[in-house]
Amino acid sequence: MNRKENKHSNGRPALEWIVGVISAIVVLGILTFLGYEALFGEARPPDLLATIDRADDIEGGTLFGVTLSNRGDQAAAEITVEATGTNFPRKEIRFDYVPSHAVRRGAFMIEGSGVSAEDVRLHVHGYVEP
Repeated sequence: MNRKENKHSNGRPALEWIVGVISAIVVLGILTFLGYEALFGEARPPDLLATIDRADDIEGGTLFGVTLSNRGDQAAAEITVEATGTNFPRKEIRFDYVPSHAVRRGAFMIEGSGVSAEDVRLHVHGYVEP
């Protein structure tokens, strides 16, 4: 087979044309999708959920591990999570930044003994848009 038989009239191989056309279609599809999402896509606001995932007895009290999940499509910053209960003073923890669909972890130290995870109530007080 002659090298010239596998080329178009302008001197480029047919495979190069096929790959170029497929690449152009993929790039055009991505740009179309991104443009549509930018104009018409709806992004859910941050949907924050704070849960206690562990309780460890330590010297002088109990350490409660807290997981903060953002189930929304937008990020949140400066999130304040408060722990309240009947037999300990109010505690507060701040998370600097939680991206969309992400999880961050922290902990509360509650002094004294006899505090269980069932005694602790968590409240997410608010956030700001980053």
